[in-house]
Amino acid sequence: MTALVNHQLRLARRPSWTATLEDFTVVQETVPEPGAGQIVVRVDWLAFDPAMRGWMNDGPSYAPPVPVGEVMRGHGVGEVVRSTVADFPVGATVAGNFGWQTYVVAEPTLESVPLLEHIHSAGVGTPRAQRVPEGVPATAVLGVLGTTGLTAYFGMIEIARPRPGDVVLISGAAGATGSVAGQLARLAGARTIGIAGGAEKVRWLREVAGLNEVVDYKSEDVRSRVAELAPRGVDVFYDNVGGRVLEAGIANIAQRGTVVMCGGISSGYSDEATAYGPTNLSTITVRSARIEGFIFTDFADRFAEGADRLARWVRDGSLRWAEDVQEGGIEATVSTMNRLFDGKNLGKQLLRVSHG
Repeated sequence: MTALVNHQLRLARRPSWTATLEDFTVVQETVPEPGAGQIVVRVDWLAFDPAMRGWMNDGPSYAPPVPVGEVMRGHGVGEVVRSTVADFPVGATVAGNFGWQTYVVAEPTLESVPLLEHIHSAGVGTPRAQRVPEGVPATAVLGVLGTTGLTAYFGMIEIARPRPGDVVLISGAAGATGSVAGQLARLAGARTIGIAGGAEKVRWLREVAGLNEVVDYKSEDVRSRVAELAPRGVDVFYDNVGGRVLEAGIANIAQRGTVVMCGGISSGYSDEATAYGPTNLSTITVRSARIEGFIFTDFADRFAEGADRLARWVRDGSLRWAEDVQEGGIEATVSTMNRLFDGKNLGKQLLRVSHG
C-alpha cells in the first residue's frame, strides 16, 4: 500500500500582532497505518474562526493555548482513506478537530452532536471523528451546523431572547456567527438591522439573509445611521466586534434593552492589542439595560437541541448561509485565517486543502 505523506503546520512561537507563516514550522512525515478502532482521514476542508488567533497566545481563556511545537488546532472535514472500523468505511465523510494538517489518524465516534475537542490541542491524544449528517453539505458542519451556528443559536435564542416586534441590531452581521444570529432574530419575528462592510455583504444580508436594514460601516456613520433606523432604540444588540462599534450600539440601546457580547474581532485577539473600551457604559445604567457575555460551551448539555433545530431550518430553507472558500496547501492556513481580521470573508471562512 502506498505510503501517505502528511503536511503539518506546528506552532513555532507565539505571534506578535498578526500571525505570519514564520510563526509556524512546516513538517512532513509519513502517515502511520491505523490501529484497531482507528481511521486515517484525508483533510479536505479546514474552518477558521477569530478565536483561533487567541489560542496562539499564552494566557488564560476558555480554551488552553496551543502548545509551542504542536499542530495548530482547527476543525476540519475529510474523507476516510484507511479504516479498521466497519461503521466508518473508506470513502465516508467525517468531521473533527483535525488540526492544520493534510492527514490525521483519528478514533471514530457515533455521537451526532458537534464535538467539543476544538477547545483542546490537536497535538494531544488521538482526535475523534464523527460522520457528517445525511442531507446537508459536508461543509455545513463547520459553520451553520457547527460551533459558529451553535454560538449564534444560544446567544440569540437563550440570551437575547427577541420577541416579535423587537428591534435587533447585529454587528459583524456578514460573518459566520452574525449571519446566522441575524436570521434567527428574523425567524423570531424581530425587525433586524445588520452592520457589515461593503456592497457585497450589504446585498447578501438584504437579499439572501432577509435582514430588514443594513448599515455599511465603510461608508456610513454607524451610530447616527442606527439612530435613524431605530429612533426608539434597539431592544437587542448582538455584538461580534467590540471597540467603537460596541460603543455605537450601546449609544442606541433601548430602555431595558440587552447587549449580548459574543466577540470582539476589532481587537485582533493578539496579546499586544489594546482593546478600545466603550466610554458610554453609563448609558446601560441610565436605560436600565443589561450586558451579558457568553461562550457556546456554556450550553454544552443542549448541543443536540441546538443542532437539531438549526438542521431543520437549513433543510426547509428558512436559514441561509454563506461560505468564503480559499484554496491552497497547508501553508495557506495563516493567510486564510487573517482574512477574518481584514474583514474580507462573507460567511464562514474555509480553506479547501490542496493535496497536490
